[in-house]
Amino acid sequence: MARHNITVPDGIHGDELRTIIRDDEAGTVEGDHSKIANFQRIFDAPKLVTVGTGGGGLWHLKDAAEFLIFLVVCFYPVQREPLRSTLPPVFDGVEVLRSELAGMPLDPNALY
Repeated sequence: MARHNITVPDGIHGDELRTIIRDDEAGTVEGDHSKIANFQRIFDAPKLVTVGTGGGGLWHLKDAAEFLIFLVVCFYPVQREPLRSTLPPVFDGVEVLRSELAGMPLDPNALY
């Protein structure tokens, strides 16, 4: 089982770094970040889920590239340093293209 610890700022807690734990085989998320309940709702959906609006499309969210796009939508700074280098090795070499973010809100509250 591959579990990845991802540490990102939590706006509700004064941008304190909080953890998201992604299990890429089970397709689950857990951790102490304030957005975990929302993420679990998305990941527990019995079907593919729409992430964002417009070009968001339907994703499985198990693939590392799709999960990184999900993280960038929720926490835009993770694609830049210093946060990028703190991501688990599963994301090494995975890039998020501007075209993949086109039409997607950079607001985690806008995820459906």
